[in-house]
Amino acid sequence: MAKQKWTAASAILATSALFSPGLLAAEDTKQTTEKSSTVIPSVKVSANRSEQTLESVTKSVSVVDNEAIQTRQATNLTTLMNELPGVSMAPDGMLSGQIVIRGFSTQNFRAPLFINGDRFRGRNTLEYLLLDPNQVERVEVIRGPASSLYGTDSFGGVINVTTKRAEGDVMAPFKLTNSLVDMEYQSVNNGYAGRLQLAGAGDGFDVLLGLNARNAEDYESPEGTIPNSDYNVQNYDARIGYTFTEGQRVEVIAKSADVTRGRAGGQFAAPGAGNEPGQLQREMREDPMREDYVSLGYKGEFDNAWVESVEASLYRRELYTHVHVVPNTNNPSTYVDSYVNGPVTYGGRLIAVAPWSSAPVVSTYGLDWYDERRDSSEQRVKGGPKKKTSPKSYQQNVGVFMLQEWDTTDRLTLSGSLRYDYVKTGLDTDYITDPTTKALFDDAGDTENTQPTGGIGAIYMLNSNFDLVGNVNTSFRAPSTTEVSAVGTGVYSDFRIPNPDIKPETGITYEIGTRFHSRTVRANLTAFRSDFDNLITTADTTYNGNPAKQIQNVGKATINGVEFDITWKPTREVTAMTNISWIEGRDTVSNEPLPQIMPLNGFASLRYDAASQYQYYFEGTTEWATDNDVVDKSIERERAGYMVFNFYTGVNPGIFFGQYFKDTDLRFGIENIFDVSYSMPTVPENINYPKSKTNPLIQPGRNFKVGLTIGF
Repeated sequence: MAKQKWTAASAILATSALFSPGLLAAEDTKQTTEKSSTVIPSVKVSANRSEQTLESVTKSVSVVDNEAIQTRQATNLTTLMNELPGVSMAPDGMLSGQIVIRGFSTQNFRAPLFINGDRFRGRNTLEYLLLDPNQVERVEVIRGPASSLYGTDSFGGVINVTTKRAEGDVMAPFKLTNSLVDMEYQSVNNGYAGRLQLAGAGDGFDVLLGLNARNAEDYESPEGTIPNSDYNVQNYDARIGYTFTEGQRVEVIAKSADVTRGRAGGQFAAPGAGNEPGQLQREMREDPMREDYVSLGYKGEFDNAWVESVEASLYRRELYTHVHVVPNTNNPSTYVDSYVNGPVTYGGRLIAVAPWSSAPVVSTYGLDWYDERRDSSEQRVKGGPKKKTSPKSYQQNVGVFMLQEWDTTDRLTLSGSLRYDYVKTGLDTDYITDPTTKALFDDAGDTENTQPTGGIGAIYMLNSNFDLVGNVNTSFRAPSTTEVSAVGTGVYSDFRIPNPDIKPETGITYEIGTRFHSRTVRANLTAFRSDFDNLITTADTTYNGNPAKQIQNVGKATINGVEFDITWKPTREVTAMTNISWIEGRDTVSNEPLPQIMPLNGFASLRYDAASQYQYYFEGTTEWATDNDVVDKSIERERAGYMVFNFYTGVNPGIFFGQYFKDTDLRFGIENIFDVSYSMPTVPENINYPKSKTNPLIQPGRNFKVGLTIGF
């Protein structure tokens, strides 16, 4: 196995060597300044909290674009992000799961989700359930810490989802633009998905209204049917903007979602319901989970002013979840219903971009905040009366930041960012009847944390094709409301002691890399090292001589890695892409490997797009990983490597039936063509129980897909 890993690692170095100046002498080295002349188009991202080209950002950023979303016909966004370097998924079924970026999971509050630039709060385990890929225009993933711009939790990275909006000229007379009906089917779980989208622009307005539905039965794996993996989802979304003068736009975004589904395995649900008869079979369901969301936004662009652009937003999100748990389906009469009321979160941001007139410097200034309030959670055992299981709690965060980007010379660009956060967390324990527990929390009081974070970055242009890139960034994570609000007797089976002295997690990451860019090739090679301190975990302790647990700062960790990706477009019709990632993470206190770390892994695709009036495409992809044999055997088992092949194709029916069908797309796909049985190395399992098709959770088997989009 060591030989296999070194072989793949050598492939990384050999591939990167191909981009030395000598071997690329035949490449067109003329600097291309006009975006329209490049074969590989420039991509704009908002990783620095305002829109700019990907090449001008020092951070490591990957993008899932709308083409990939449409081609894959994915059931969830986590599957799409799994194709990116340094990013993996930890599924709990076909509908959702967690994302792991450079070894840190969204489950552990270390890779936060933003939607249209605003922070999502309230369901780190389940947040991706509420996002239908057909609502999404693109996904940006910052790989590596970004606390100096995004605040708390930005340890492994940051994910920003941009939802769809109406296309077209808002200053022309109003007309329908990107309106459509989309229908999809997949065989592996008899799954149906659809979207009705009405969109139009004109007379100053851009209006998009959407209705989504997804429904499926339990999915099939090479090991058999995966029980409790069904789902039923309805989503509604609206995005309405008004441009009252050129460059000045206000908008309202509204969204509602209702999800009923089973957790087949993974986080909290392992070992799942797939064990052998007579063994523990755990069943856990969201029945339902609901979201209601609304936001107000403004974006202004200014000429001949000291401020180039301003963005502002204000939002409200309310969540509710009913979790139904059968601890062991061998005894279905014993069940538990948990009711998570809330949280209700208010938040927003204000960001201004100001170029200097006296120097080649662009400054970005910002403020963002949220106020999250959780009502008491409740629990009902075997249909009995509801009892409170956690107190009311709240968390407030205000952060201010600034970013300076300076073109010092024609070759060197420097950037520096600084942020200061204030986080306050508190809880109401009036309902606690046990006097000892209540006294402990009364003494603990509210928790307040203040934290500065910073980052510096540099891009040095060696020549018209090669850049050197470097970054140093600090990061932090304040204790979450669920960590602070863990209480004792009468709530958990064990006694839990509050900790008023809990400190934020902190970290520092060093990155260095090189980028190659030409008209036909884009390549990135990045090496990084991250050191983390005061990691928060649940520790065993004693209270009055009895066993107890407490949230404590006890952990230290180091993560090292290398990421490589390349896109090659030899002709206008052909695109080849591949990426390879290697990550090693270790708890430096116990000297054990960190959990949920991907072994050496990669992704590759080859796509052909017809350059004709009626478009069609073919794309083959593969994703792979070597054996995961570096694990902490007290919490994980070794996992076998895998290689999975997929094929996608699509055609505009107008090629057969003429202009009447020019706005119609027909898509087909076959995933896991060879019906490979495998589980993601990042998916949690319960090693106290035997291996089964849900422990760890086996991925779907061979899956045939078909989709039809009709535009009008």
